[in-house]
Amino acid sequence: MISSLGVLTRFLYVVLGIVLLSAFVGLFTNGIQLDFILFLDNVWYIVTSLITPEKLIILGPTNHEYSIFLNFWDYYFYSLTIFISALCIAIIFGLLITYFTVLLPKKINDMVSRIVSLLESLPDLFIIMTIQFSVILYFKQSGHLLFPVAGSSQNQTYFLPIVTLALIPAFMIFRINLHLVSEEWNKSYVELARSKGFNKTEIFFFHVLRNITPSIFSHSKTIVLYLLSSMVIFEKLFNIYGIFTFIMSYPNPNVIAFTLIMFFVPIFLIYAVITSLIEKYTGQRLEW
Repeated sequence: MISSLGVLTRFLYVVLGIVLLSAFVGLFTNGIQLDFILFLDNVWYIVTSLITPEKLIILGPTNHEYSIFLNFWDYYFYSLTIFISALCIAIIFGLLITYFTVLLPKKINDMVSRIVSLLESLPDLFIIMTIQFSVILYFKQSGHLLFPVAGSSQNQTYFLPIVTLALIPAFMIFRINLHLVSEEWNKSYVELARSKGFNKTEIFFFHVLRNITPSIFSHSKTIVLYLLSSMVIFEKLFNIYGIFTFIMSYPNPNVIAFTLIMFFVPIFLIYAVITSLIEKYTGQRLEW
């Protein structure tokens, strides 16, 4: 009961933060208006809109007002699909390259680590442009388009944005994992497992990974924030009609707050479930 209350309180704090942030952004919608009364009006407007969703309206091309729910869910689920898919791919890929690197001899292990660190330092923009250019170049040479390099309101593209968005977070997860695994690999329980005949795969997946999971989880917020900030750039460069495009098209404070809260809800639920599972299987209580 206390734990559930804590989770609910944490959720409400984040919602409050989003409301205040959206109200602040509203001060810049029609030029810069740093007015505290206007800020309070924006807060009240957002709160009443969240309570009565019929107030969540936007202006169409002919200045006709209509509900955001006419097309909001298309933008919402498109972005959510790309975000969650990229996050899952990054976690799986990061874990796999960590596992294969652990199996390598020390010299090759160090070389892989340096290469991944170099790739991680590359700017998002450079990676996106390189991948898009490679696909276009292959299309010009072979006449076959492997994947669409940009979407449209009618034709949504998934594969390339998801894979590209997952690359840097996967390298970040690899670097974190490799550091944590290196620390665990010299501990006595690993030596004990080796002496009992466990191979590296068994030690990695059944012992080391279990012990480093809480630490990986504590670093995951950085990964999630990175993905969220990258989504803004990705939607622009891949011409994705996602929630950030929706927000930039209709920058009303109540629309911004509602959209961000709706995007935060599934992330919050995933965190709540994973936290419970980690606490159940490792006995470690996590703060997030």
